[in-house]
Amino acid sequence: MSTAGAELFLSVVIPVYRGEKVIEGTIDAVERHAARRGWEIEILVAASGHEDRSQELAERAAAVHGNVVVLDTTADFGKGGAVRAGMAVARGHACCFIDADNGVSFDQIDKALPLLDDYDLVIGSRYVTGGEAGRRSLARRLVSRGGNLLMKVLLRLPYEDTRAPLKVFRRDAAKHLFASSRLPGFGFDSEILFIARRCGYRIFELPVTWQPFDESTVNVRVEVLRSMFELFQVRWNALVGRYRC
Repeated sequence: MSTAGAELFLSVVIPVYRGEKVIEGTIDAVERHAARRGWEIEILVAASGHEDRSQELAERAAAVHGNVVVLDTTADFGKGGAVRAGMAVARGHACCFIDADNGVSFDQIDKALPLLDDYDLVIGSRYVTGGEAGRRSLARRLVSRGGNLLMKVLLRLPYEDTRAPLKVFRRDAAKHLFASSRLPGFGFDSEILFIARRCGYRIFELPVTWQPFDESTVNVRVEVLRSMFELFQVRWNALVGRYRC
């Protein structure tokens, strides 16, 4: 996708919850890379909860960078709700979301953007050839791979990784998919892909390297149970006709 003549080339949505140690560094990393590439971008920080200084620090970054917008998404609490709120107001010709810790470094978007000439959605993948899952405990690896297997069985999605935190969309695809999505939690990635395949969107799975921040704010046990329930919700929503193309 060419940047020539683009008024606003890219919208970057960053959901953040208890991310005060990482959010400023991630905003700076995105700004630096976009400046090197000469891109006109906006950064939409979707802040959920007020348990730390994440929103305050994002607003401080917004005072420095005129293209940073901070959204209070506490009412849409959950990663899915936060990303959906950001995508609803995104104005870029391409739209993406990354994690607040920049675990899949933003510069890897360079490999994804040209693919939007042929695909509607490019998803980062740690488990296809060339991808790298980084340092994780055995328990987390088992949870990740087990969850992906369950996703394949329940939703019949052929992808090796639905949760890597770099997904890049053509704007029209992003607007439709996130307006159609319903899940507030971590299962929203699988829901988006389910709707996309159901509606015939062209999807490419791109190898990425993931190296998350050491201090995760995610309660693994709680999120595993919640994500399993959300997969059944997706199947039920499809059965009763809640997803329309």
